[in-house]
Amino acid sequence: MTHINFYVSNQNGFEHRMHIAYRLIAHALKRKLFIHIHTDNERMSKQVDERLWTFDKKSFIPHCIVDASANEARSNETITISHEYEPVANCDYLINLSSQRPGFFSRFTKLAEILDSSDEILAAGRKRYVFYRERGYTLDYYKL
Repeated sequence: MTHINFYVSNQNGFEHRMHIAYRLIAHALKRKLFIHIHTDNERMSKQVDERLWTFDKKSFIPHCIVDASANEARSNETITISHEYEPVANCDYLINLSSQRPGFFSRFTKLAEILDSSDEILAAGRKRYVFYRERGYTLDYYKL
C-alpha cells in the first residue's frame, strides 16, 4: 500500500513548493528511486522543468517532460514530469504538485503531497488527506 507524506510550507507560492520538491528529489535520487512529478497542466510541467535546470548551479538533475502518448521506453527515465502521463512501471516515488489527486497514485510505493499555506492549496490538500485517510493509507504530515 502506498505510503503518503504531506509536506506543508509555512509560506505561499509555487516557488516554496518547488523548494520542498527539490529537496525530496535530491534525497530520492540518492536512494536510486524512480520519480514521477505530477502537475496540473502543461504550463506547470514546463515551470517544474525549468526550475530543475536552474535550481542549483552546482548540480544536475536529469529529467524529462512526457505526454500521454509516451511509451514504456520513457518509464526508464529517472525523473519524469507530466500533467497527463500515467506511469505503469518503475513506480517508486510520486511527487504531486497538482491541486488534484492523481488517479494512479496507488501504483507508487511512496507519494509526496506538497502544499503551501495558501487557502486554495490547503483546502484541496485537506480533501485529498481525508480521501486517503478514509481508505486506510498510512499518512504522515510535516509542517515546514
